Amino acid sequence: MSDRPLALITGGTSGIGLGVARCLAGEHDLALGYATDGERAATAEAELGKPARVRCFGERLLGYDDARRLVDRVRSEMGASPSVLVHCAGRARDELFLKSDFDRHLERLGEHLVVAMALAHCLVGDMYRRRFGRIVFVSSIAARRARPGGAGYAAAKAGVEGFTRGLALEVAHRGVTVNAVAPGLIATPMTEELVADVESRGRVRRTIPAGRVGAPEDVGALVKFLCSAEAAYVTGAVLPVDGGRSLNYV
Repeated sequence: MSDRPLALITGGTSGIGLGVARCLAGEHDLALGYATDGERAATAEAELGKPARVRCFGERLLGYDDARRLVDRVRSEMGASPSVLVHCAGRARDELFLKSDFDRHLERLGEHLVVAMALAHCLVGDMYRRRFGRIVFVSSIAARRARPGGAGYAAAKAGVEGFTRGLALEVAHRGVTVNAVAPGLIATPMTEELVADVESRGRVRRTIPAGRVGAPEDVGALVKFLCSAEAAYVTGAVLPVDGGRSLNYV
């Protein structure tokens, strides 16, 4: 057993999730969920295991049963129930609504919204009894900035933000905070082509007031604060991490 608090980070071996894990590793033990890439998980575990106790858990998260299985594995193999939950996992894929298979939209809702609710449902009871917990969901500025092909993804992320506020209201009196971060364009393996396109067209400075594409650690730094004791009075918030992009009408 470790005296360090345990953080469960879904999607924690790549992209934003790995950036969050790097930022939390100094003060937390880490349970990192991943879907398919075992090699990437092994690399993340080797990197982050120096300052922290780290274990990776391969689970494809689409619904409640998947979330329950992941939480049970984490408790069993790490000997503790996480006091920190950061849900980063989930894919983004633009598809015009009228030309797409509806099942794909149900998958997006499952990955982003249903799994967020399920993980919280599995963990918040322990946090409630412990009188301490930190829950952070990764949303997106896409929840409020419409774009062609993004209706299903926007719906899922908007649901995450509504759930964040509702759950925060129910558990704040027990020292459990629930917040969401809304990244803009962040350089990850999932956004590689989009970032290259934006940069090649010279649109970075025109669309992002900060003048650069974000890094996963930009998101991780905010998540680290929200998971800290210093953020005890911050709950029910949805905080953009987008270099000012959501302020820009372009």
